[in-house]
Amino acid sequence: MAVKEIMLAGSRVLRKKAKKVTNPKTEEELVRDLNDTLTDFRKKEGLGRGIAAPQIGISKRALYIITKEFTGEMINPKITKHSKETSLWWDSCFSYKAAVFAKVRRWNEVEVEYCDIHSKRKTLQATGALSELLQHEIDHLDGILFMDRKVEEGEWLIMREEWERRGQPGEIL
Repeated sequence: MAVKEIMLAGSRVLRKKAKKVTNPKTEEELVRDLNDTLTDFRKKEGLGRGIAAPQIGISKRALYIITKEFTGEMINPKITKHSKETSLWWDSCFSYKAAVFAKVRRWNEVEVEYCDIHSKRKTLQATGALSELLQHEIDHLDGILFMDRKVEEGEWLIMREEWERRGQPGEIL
């Protein structure tokens, strides 16, 4: 198991646009490291659905997701379509130790093109929480953090303990 250190807000690698992966077949170790680090964080913290390579100090366009709707790697993911409609979500990040949640605006639906580890091109249609997650992780590949997307209207920032007390709300209605 190769659990990597998670880069924290302020780390320069989190603000760089990640480099395109030229041969996904050579990234098996990176994909394993992303999976292992995400799995470890989930065990320790009780939450976490995705991680991007810059979060473990690797400036490459790769991420790993674990959800009911999709589990696996995405190499060179790109949002190719999105809905006009948006929603507000409570979002957090490993690079902030998942200590705070900020209100962010995300598209309700996205279409993402990516490659798997075998260089097979794929497309994923995502709605709701998976759409929000993919936007968050792809932002990481572009050097954007969730706090850059915060919507400062009304209550826009809460501590994790308050988020948990409220029943771990996702979308803000």
